[in-house]
Amino acid sequence: MKVTNILTMTAILLLTACGSEETKETKPQPQVTVKRDCNLKMGWESRAPYQFERNGEITGIDVQIFKQAADKIDCDVSFVEKAWSQLLTDLEKGEIDVLAGATITPDREVFANFSTPYRDESFTLFIRSTSTYNGNTLSGFLSRSQKIGITSDYFYGQEVYELMSHPQYSPLFVDSKSGVQSFYNILYSEIDGVLVDPVEGHYIIKSKHLEDKIKASNVHIPSDSVAFMFSKKTIKDKQLEALQAEISAMVEKDQIKSIVAKF
Repeated sequence: MKVTNILTMTAILLLTACGSEETKETKPQPQVTVKRDCNLKMGWESRAPYQFERNGEITGIDVQIFKQAADKIDCDVSFVEKAWSQLLTDLEKGEIDVLAGATITPDREVFANFSTPYRDESFTLFIRSTSTYNGNTLSGFLSRSQKIGITSDYFYGQEVYELMSHPQYSPLFVDSKSGVQSFYNILYSEIDGVLVDPVEGHYIIKSKHLEDKIKASNVHIPSDSVAFMFSKKTIKDKQLEALQAEISAMVEKDQIKSIVAKF
């Protein structure tokens, strides 16, 4: 009887030990993210589908293009969110390294280098769905004393800037928050229309279910191709050349389209 008890206890102990060993073997190991020596600070403002936050992650067409280029030269990317005008100032000071979707201008070339242009950008006037304006000129819309929301330090092209300098029309241009907020400013009657990239505008309308409240007008303003903008104070020499080369390669191999298609 005692021998039986001893054998039984031994069997239980062996089974327990085997169970513990099995548990030990199948226990998942935590993943360790290894940070690279190179980290590039990318400034951004919410402009879906180009730059925006989704499920706690900064993503978008511009973001994914740059992250791929940075990964090729073994660099991580971190993000700084501010208004566009402040981001330009920070880039000039060297507090951030790169901005996306930037038009190349002589003023900016003083403190920044640029990549190969990687996409075209234009502007469309978005207005209330109840608006009766059917014209195709910005001056025609302004002649009705309608206010237009713009974003400070965006490059809208010569046609728009001539109207912004016109004594009659100048007061009708209102510095409005970019992105989704600019569309709500139309609904709140703070402005009557907003100049926005058409891809961005239609994305906002669809994502916020504003189809019955806001529409694209017949006013379309061609602008220019846009590029990545690098601070001369922080991105230099071989690193600059490597980033420019990677972005140029993506454009030449027509890889931008596949990224755009995801959004």
